[in-house]
Amino acid sequence: MIQPSFLRHFGTALFLLLSVSVDDVNSFLSPISSRELPWRGLYPLVQDDLVVQSLRRMLSSSSSSSLSSLRMVASSSVDSTSRKTLSYPELERRIVKLGRSGKTDDALALYSSVDRPTVRIWNAAIDACARARPTRLEEAFDIFENAAHATTTEMDSSTATILKPNVFTFGALMNACSRAGEAKKAVDLLRSMEKDHGIAPNAVVYSSAISACARSVPPKPDVALQLLKEAVEERQLAMNVVGFNAAISACAQASDWENAISILSRMEEAARNNPSDYLVPKPDIVTYGTVFAACERGGQWKTVLKYAESMQEQGLPLDGLSIMSCLHACAELGLAHHALRYLNTMKSVNPTAPQTAKLERFGARKPLSGPDAVAYHVAISACARGGAWKEGIRLLDECREVTGTPANVVAYTAAITGCEYAGEWKQAFLLLERMRKEGIHPNEMTMGAVIGACATACAQEDRETDDTGMPKAQMKALQLLNVLKKDPTVVNPNIQIYNAAIRVCAEAKDVPGAFRVLEEIKDAGIERTEITYGSLMTACERVGCIESASKVFRMMKEDGIEPNEIIYGAAISCCRKAREPERAVLLLKKMVKEELSPNAACLNTVLIAQTDARRRSDSERVLQVFKLMKSRLIKENGRPNRQTYNILINFFAATLQPATAEAFLDKMREEGFKPDVDLFTATVSAYERKQQPLKALKLMQRMQDDGYDFYSVKVLNEAFKKAVKLVNAVGQSFATSQDQEKEISLELMDSDDSIGGVSL
Repeated sequence: MIQPSFLRHFGTALFLLLSVSVDDVNSFLSPISSRELPWRGLYPLVQDDLVVQSLRRMLSSSSSSSLSSLRMVASSSVDSTSRKTLSYPELERRIVKLGRSGKTDDALALYSSVDRPTVRIWNAAIDACARARPTRLEEAFDIFENAAHATTTEMDSSTATILKPNVFTFGALMNACSRAGEAKKAVDLLRSMEKDHGIAPNAVVYSSAISACARSVPPKPDVALQLLKEAVEERQLAMNVVGFNAAISACAQASDWENAISILSRMEEAARNNPSDYLVPKPDIVTYGTVFAACERGGQWKTVLKYAESMQEQGLPLDGLSIMSCLHACAELGLAHHALRYLNTMKSVNPTAPQTAKLERFGARKPLSGPDAVAYHVAISACARGGAWKEGIRLLDECREVTGTPANVVAYTAAITGCEYAGEWKQAFLLLERMRKEGIHPNEMTMGAVIGACATACAQEDRETDDTGMPKAQMKALQLLNVLKKDPTVVNPNIQIYNAAIRVCAEAKDVPGAFRVLEEIKDAGIERTEITYGSLMTACERVGCIESASKVFRMMKEDGIEPNEIIYGAAISCCRKAREPERAVLLLKKMVKEELSPNAACLNTVLIAQTDARRRSDSERVLQVFKLMKSRLIKENGRPNRQTYNILINFFAATLQPATAEAFLDKMREEGFKPDVDLFTATVSAYERKQQPLKALKLMQRMQDDGYDFYSVKVLNEAFKKAVKLVNAVGQSFATSQDQEKEISLELMDSDDSIGGVSL
């Protein structure tokens, strides 16, 4: 007959053994005298030979895959005599500790061994399921349902225990919903607390429910905001900063940066104007970091930097993740020196590992300790876009020193991109050679950036040429393309690389060369894109070749590619350079008919094309283009800007139509643009040449209203003296024709959505 002492020793030993590795099991099967320190706690349990022999037989036939299945058996083998050695508080503490250490199976095994658990032990078991990775949501609810809904018919009436949940029970369940991202289940649980159990949810329960909305896929910011409002405004619960941060996180996950900032503003206002308001907490580092994430997702880069400055003004330190958001903002905005400052700040960050009850959280994401390789990549990109290409190259070396790992292809490509923007093609090739020596394999983006650097150099009119007169930058770019074509194992040239090569030819004003590259693309069987033809049209624009531009349009039609605003813009500029103003207007009409949106730069180019000849006969066409810019056919980005009015006023002054020029001066003021003194000078000079000194004097008087002193302008001062002299000689008054001014103004206001009388 098996003695109770054997069952107690056997069950306890087996339970402890099954929580360790197979190697430890083998160690146990060796002679007891050779046991290492981890087994000394079992020494009193293995004095019984029967225990040792039974364990030998069981464990020697058990594989590592079957050990986990024996855990529950082991725990059930621990009889009541063994359990009585632990008090209920000690059982609760052990389950809590196991759960928070990530040993969920052990925590649940210990819970299962308790015949009549208390509510606190029950809550600890549910909490262990919540903290498991992945979260054991179903097990948590099973434990809750089994204990809460047990009936006396299911057990001996003398030992029947029906556990009544408390707010901490629901807090643990809600935490499980939160970690699992089950927003719907969280809200259902929240509603059932009062309805089915008569328990009012507290601030912690609401915080977890809001967090579930943030972690839901997809996120549910609307529900999170409603729960926050319900907790703070309706129930008057003192929500701590965690609940508010969870609501901001829900907004961040949905890229809802407006509501994220709205919550932060409310927290800042409460801290600033009503610090005694216990319902709205003061924002902390996590608050700002989460708002950064929301703004980052919404592309609100300036806002990220604004709040970063605000944090520092309040004495709040930036953590690693917040600094990464700032670095991304600097990269997007091209703020090189700001990026370098934030990178230096990151070097002094002192990370703290996430902990719970002084235990490091099992599976928690490690904090960012100092700049890593990604931080350096982003900083190098910021330097590239900010024109600090030398600093970007310096960071390549610093990356190795600080992170202990050499810069990779992403970092090198970012540095080469800096050379591309600056036109430093020689430095780009040096970096490419350095990559080869370090065994770093370039990719398509790398090669495209190297060739792009050559294109920028040609655009800057790099004077260095070879014996044939070809710019050396163009020669090196085409040589690199040929190398890639001959040996695709290096990098197989794709459409981005070919597009960069066309751009090189375009900036070198080599139209035939650009068309040759296009033929190579066709021969390689690579599909052309809008960018391909945009670069080709740029080649035509650079030299003002109308015939080549028409050829590009025909080739696009053959490829089934519709021209976009950029291609039309380049073609219109080509017409301007070719002195073909009528053709420029026709292209503009075609753009509008195809429902494209020409911007102000494109429309101003059309205006310049009409005004270049300085012919009075072109006035009607000029006015029609201006009316189009003011019409409903043009979007906001095509409305007249300062340059528009400069073109118009200078044209009408040059063609001796000063009254119209003055009318545009008035419209310019109405649009909020202050006219430059040169525009006044041109208009006054036109009045003088038209022998209208009184109007010139009146305009100069209006100049003073705009804060200009015409006495300091030599031309205007001379004109003023002549006008006064003439007025005194003929005795004219300062009266002018109001009817004429009104007529011109009405003409400018007329917008008939047409150009040259041809309806669009």
